[in-house]
Amino acid sequence: MSLRTIRVYGFLEDDQGRVLVSAERFRGMPLVKYPGGGVEWGEGLREALAREFQEELQLEISSGDLVFFNEFPVISAFDSQYQVFSFFYRVTALGPLDFATTAEVKVPENDGERPVWVKKSELVKIPFTHKIEQEATRAFLLLGLKV
Repeated sequence: MSLRTIRVYGFLEDDQGRVLVSAERFRGMPLVKYPGGGVEWGEGLREALAREFQEELQLEISSGDLVFFNEFPVISAFDSQYQVFSFFYRVTALGPLDFATTAEVKVPENDGERPVWVKKSELVKIPFTHKIEQEATRAFLLLGLKV
């Protein structure tokens, strides 16, 4: 059986040139990724991204240009029957960036999320969990996007 899941993530940059990264534990698995998540049935990519930012950060966003999507096959870390397709957009906050963040990229011990601002120049050093995030980071940096 060939099953697919679609994921969508956002590059959010603050006025200091830092990019938001999320250190998470989901179903016991440690993850370092960008804010975002799964596209639900009946949702478009941008709609799902806006919902994910609202759920995770209570932040309204506007999604801009598509930065990256994986053209290579990726098997889900949670269920090997699924192939993952991920889309990464640049996003702009429509409200204040007043959500709580931590000072370092450190995965919580229990299920939960810890957003952290990372200098753009430091993104290549972040231990992203999956190849998709590493490739998306390269694309983001190569394009020199100012979000």
